Amino acid sequence: DGAGAVTCLVWYLRFDGDLEGAVVGNNALTDLSGCYSLSNSIEVVRTAVVADGGTLEGGPFTFCVGDDQADHISEGAITLSGNTGVNSQWVVTDDQGNILGLPPSPSAVNFDGAGAGVCLVWHLSFNGDLEGAVVGNNASELVGDYDLSNPIRVYRNQPAQRSIRRC
Repeated sequence: DGAGAVTCLVWYLRFDGDLEGAVVGNNALTDLSGCYSLSNSIEVVRTAVVADGGTLEGGPFTFCVGDDQADHISEGAITLSGNTGVNSQWVVTDDQGNILGLPPSPSAVNFDGAGAGVCLVWHLSFNGDLEGAVVGNNASELVGDYDLSNPIRVYRNQPAQRSIRRC
């Protein structure tokens, strides 16, 4: 798995007595000596899985926040298709790409406490190690083999607080 996209040849080696040159890095066709026989080779073509964040459908969503009523995206209200990669993660950012959360699903987020503004919900696919996927970082600072989906907008409206004056 760690070799990436490459073509490998698999052989069967049979020998009698001492065999020299059968070490990693040597050429099986030219560096072996002794009484041995190599089978025909089988070609194994390894392709890399290209990370693709996929396509999100759903939304945009609008919530009235700050009223102490939970504001969640309903389970299944966002659909994901076409994503590829070994790992995946949901990402919530502000409209500038700053990571606000890394939830297990969009429906796990309660937008009520976030105040007025706009959030973006993304799907992140990646292979291997990924650096920078931390709350507070900007999504543009991610490093690794990754791809983000298109974003889904979440509008957070908050009515102005009116104070009541008593005379």
